[in-house]
Amino acid sequence: MIFSVIIPCYNGEKTILRALKSVLNQTYKNFEIIIVDDGSKDNSKFILLKYLKNRDVQYKYIYQENNGPSSARNKAVKSSKGKYLAFLDSDDEWHKEKLNIQYEQIKKFNAKFISCKYTLKKFRDIKEFNIKKYTFKDFLLSNRSSTPCTIVEKELFNSVGGFNENLSYSEDYNLWIKISRKEDLYLLSVPLVKLYKKPYGESGLSSDMWKMEKGELYNYNYCYKMGYINSLSYVFLNILSILKYIKRRIIRKLWFFD
Repeated sequence: MIFSVIIPCYNGEKTILRALKSVLNQTYKNFEIIIVDDGSKDNSKFILLKYLKNRDVQYKYIYQENNGPSSARNKAVKSSKGKYLAFLDSDDEWHKEKLNIQYEQIKKFNAKFISCKYTLKKFRDIKEFNIKKYTFKDFLLSNRSSTPCTIVEKELFNSVGGFNENLSYSEDYNLWIKISRKEDLYLLSVPLVKLYKKPYGESGLSSDMWKMEKGELYNYNYCYKMGYINSLSYVFLNILSILKYIKRRIIRKLWFFD
């Protein structure tokens, strides 16, 4: 098994089929799907199991009491058989060539940590694209990957302990930072994921923006405590992060988002 597609689901009855269809429509077929229902109160279970029942695909459905997406993803990984973990959220969608294109680059560069761009619009025809490497130092300046865009070698994922289940915000950034200490990220310039919710900094309540900011500051504190960065870098990154947060808040006020 090459890929394990990891999908956490919480009250996703309106979107889960779109996500699943985008996986089953992949031109590359060597994958399994693992869905962890994180205590949904709606009809998610009935809808997704009915859809998958007679499909020619290996899948697992796992239920857990609500404990957050990090816990759900970690639980899915423990039940996975694939060499690589491909993450997808229940409200997002993949381009049909996503796994095929990323797997070709995995083989070409012997990549263990790979991602792509995302779009908020309709997918376009894929022509040429570039690929760029990002290091740990690059990740310190900003999060270079979105979870539904990312593929990680399972062994590498496990070696850093997976997602931190104690974090509610910026838990993906925390994981990417830990992984980038061991492996560079290969980022494809082509959008292979469509997000149906805007990313951090583009939408959401001000309270959520502050929680995300606290998550980012936590990650810098983590890097400092682990000895990954010195005190000067720690102070610089905190100041830079807060300035970027203030800029986002000002922009939102000017555009009457709050």
